[in-house]
Amino acid sequence: MKRIGDDTISESLEDEEIPLVEHLSELRRRLVVVLIPFAAVTLLIFPFSNDSLHFLLTNLFHGDMPIFVYSPIEWISVRLTFCFLCALSITIPLLLYEIFAFMRPGLYPSERKFFLMVVIPSLCSYGVGAFFAYYFVLPLVFEYLIAYSGDIAGVALSARRIFSIILYTAIGFGLIFQIPLIMTLAVKMKLVTYSWLKDKRLIIYGLIIGIAFFVADPTGISMLMMEMSIALFELGLFITKYIWHRHNR
Repeated sequence: MKRIGDDTISESLEDEEIPLVEHLSELRRRLVVVLIPFAAVTLLIFPFSNDSLHFLLTNLFHGDMPIFVYSPIEWISVRLTFCFLCALSITIPLLLYEIFAFMRPGLYPSERKFFLMVVIPSLCSYGVGAFFAYYFVLPLVFEYLIAYSGDIAGVALSARRIFSIILYTAIGFGLIFQIPLIMTLAVKMKLVTYSWLKDKRLIIYGLIIGIAFFVADPTGISMLMMEMSIALFELGLFITKYIWHRHNR
């Protein structure tokens, strides 16, 4: 008998096995739905990429710092990468919707709810991390590096190098800002407990420090990522402690 509210039964009776060819056909159709807007946005952004990149690269410095390129195709490469990233940022809601729509028939209601519950906060956390990196971390790093190098030699800023640092820092801090969310979800799903996270604190700190030294870069950004990771882990502990106390009243 079908029981109301039982995810494992409520929809399994309606499931039908779909041939692999139909799955592949649907996947291709959904990819086309995403790729067409992606290409269109890329083409629309490209004519404005010069001014946008100039603002993006020079906004990090006090005063007017010249930007140099060291090969004929370097600036075109940077512009194309910038356009691809902008197009991805704009079309990512559509991409996530198509992924969800493709997976939806095979998911139970609770799994659908969990998917939506994870994706939206994760995107918000990533955006906050990238914003923090660009407006707070990178200006401090470049101000220090330029001031330090200026006493020794003239500073020549490579467009590709600066853009790579911006991308590396934005992605890194975007991922790091997921730590409290991941910890909260792990505790809610009962994969780990607050006590376990607290007991393993020193081991986790050691792993964070080890990774930071392994990927250490001359700019010192990896060290800032290490410090932020530890701070966000402590924030995650605070949140999971609140959840633990709430469930154990």
